[in-house]
Amino acid sequence: MSHFTSLDDARQRRLYALKRAPGLRHHGNTALLQLLSRSREVTWARDAVVFREGEATEGFYVLLEGELEVSRSGEPLMILQPGTPLGLEALTSGRHSVTVRAAMDASGLFFPKDDVSSLPHAPSAPPERPHPRAEVVAFESDVRRAPLATLIELVAKVIHQDFGDRVLVLRTAARSQEPGPELPAVTRGADGVLRATLPASASGAPGQLTPPVLQRLAVKFGLHAIFLDGCDVADVGMLDKTVRLVTGASARTAASPRLLPTVVVDPRRPARTSELSGQAQAQHDGPHPHPPQHPPCPLRLNLERFARMSVDDRPLEAQGLCHTEREALARWARALTHRRVGLALSGGGVWGFYHVHILRWLVGQGVPIDIISGASMGSLVGAYFCGSALDGRSGLEGLRVLEERAVSRQLSLAAAAAILTSYSLERFVERDLGPICLEELSTRFLPVTTDLTRGECVALERGPVALGVRASGSAPGIWGPTVVPPARYVDGAFTSMVPAHVLLDAGADVILSSNIFPSGVRHTPPVPTTGLGRFLAGLNPVARALDLAASGVLLLHRSGDIESLLADVSFDLHSAEAPLMTAMEFTRAREILDRAAADAPLARRLEDMKQHWLQVKARGARAHPRLGGQQAA
Repeated sequence: MSHFTSLDDARQRRLYALKRAPGLRHHGNTALLQLLSRSREVTWARDAVVFREGEATEGFYVLLEGELEVSRSGEPLMILQPGTPLGLEALTSGRHSVTVRAAMDASGLFFPKDDVSSLPHAPSAPPERPHPRAEVVAFESDVRRAPLATLIELVAKVIHQDFGDRVLVLRTAARSQEPGPELPAVTRGADGVLRATLPASASGAPGQLTPPVLQRLAVKFGLHAIFLDGCDVADVGMLDKTVRLVTGASARTAASPRLLPTVVVDPRRPARTSELSGQAQAQHDGPHPHPPQHPPCPLRLNLERFARMSVDDRPLEAQGLCHTEREALARWARALTHRRVGLALSGGGVWGFYHVHILRWLVGQGVPIDIISGASMGSLVGAYFCGSALDGRSGLEGLRVLEERAVSRQLSLAAAAAILTSYSLERFVERDLGPICLEELSTRFLPVTTDLTRGECVALERGPVALGVRASGSAPGIWGPTVVPPARYVDGAFTSMVPAHVLLDAGADVILSSNIFPSGVRHTPPVPTTGLGRFLAGLNPVARALDLAASGVLLLHRSGDIESLLADVSFDLHSAEAPLMTAMEFTRAREILDRAAADAPLARRLEDMKQHWLQVKARGARAHPRLGGQQAA
């Protein structure tokens, strides 16, 4: 069972402050969490100087508690409040342009400039380091006969084509060579990928990448990443991460801060389990959070076909990949480069067809979706999208089927039968999607539920998709619970209305959220003017029941708003007439879709989502200016 921390988690609050810092907004969550793990806590007494105008910068700060006063040339400018970053802009110029002093006892986090400049695609760097350090990635495989060299070549091609990142594939010579020039000869193929060979040692050991060679290669060619294909590093500290091909069973045991497990799923023989389960997550409430682990990334490919494939330096289009294979490699490329996109979908009954409109719009605009977390109706929409997006099929087809089921009253009948047993919801989903399991999906799907026996929010990672949706949507008091001994699952919206924090722990670098259950307005009849009349009106059991319903809806909506703070871009459907009554009228699905299409605030937020993705997609080009002459490789 996988439980996730509360929104009061210190790690999440600090990450939220970092994501609002200028220049870091379009950076991936996984990279920012690594930066956060290397921060240092600092305190200032009242009137203590944090830094002075004109001083050389050593890094930047995030204020956690207290207030700081900012001045220039002795003139006060502003008072900074908790959660504010300061000094980040000085990393570009190298010197502070203002003086910052503690207006009261205060505390914060300090981020050294070297840690900032070592981020992949760093937004800025000190003058003495004009280029951010290239990320060094090694590759391993626990999967028998996996064509690792072929996969490295292909994913490098995809990364260059999709993002314009400059990737160097570094290999070891087939046999030992005499020491060559100081730098290995680098060639650029027609696919845009850079390649070089390191000489093996006299004993035949793999060639080694040394720190001086790494530094010169990165600066000379403006590299974003170096992929090691059979090479070693002289110092293990040079290695930013290792990508390991694993099976589903070993995915979690392989996880570590510098290891990205890539779970190979064979579409011909998918590994399935009948048990609904996950993996417990560690708490992060301490003052010094541990470096985050890289959650598994699925790679749904027939590796036997790739073992027979001949790959060279021709463009990607010449490799004969089918659409499914291209999409699988693109998803892997986003995981490798900290660009995974996650979408958090709230509960809300028929209002969930707002999610359907959002998904259709994002797909139509070319915004990828790597992970979906959903509560209640959000999990149903996520299941139909992820469960049908397999082996060349579009997730949009699943959304069309769900729409048809809703307007033809089939979804309403399943919901009515769930009053007796929520098995009707499971059977409803399984009839359309088949007996697929969460672990075999290309797009990761994490239905969120509430385990009453442990009092926890649970994000389900393994087991049947249909059973996961049933557990996520078992509204307590209305529908029957989902009992999977020893757990007793009810609706996930009661512990995580908009499960954005689930996406954070699942490795999403970009988080988009949708809170579509309107808060509503409680309309009441005229209040009696006499004291006795008001007393009797307060005793009205019907009015009290309506108060309870309106309060519950408001509570769910507001809790979703709080969770949405973790999202990079979020949409919130504020209010609507009788939202709770409307929620159960699934035959109004197309009416809700039309309303979403005409919703001007939603249209603006969707455009914001698209622009945010485009910024993340192109951040490599911003971090490394285009090189010319010899440096153009």
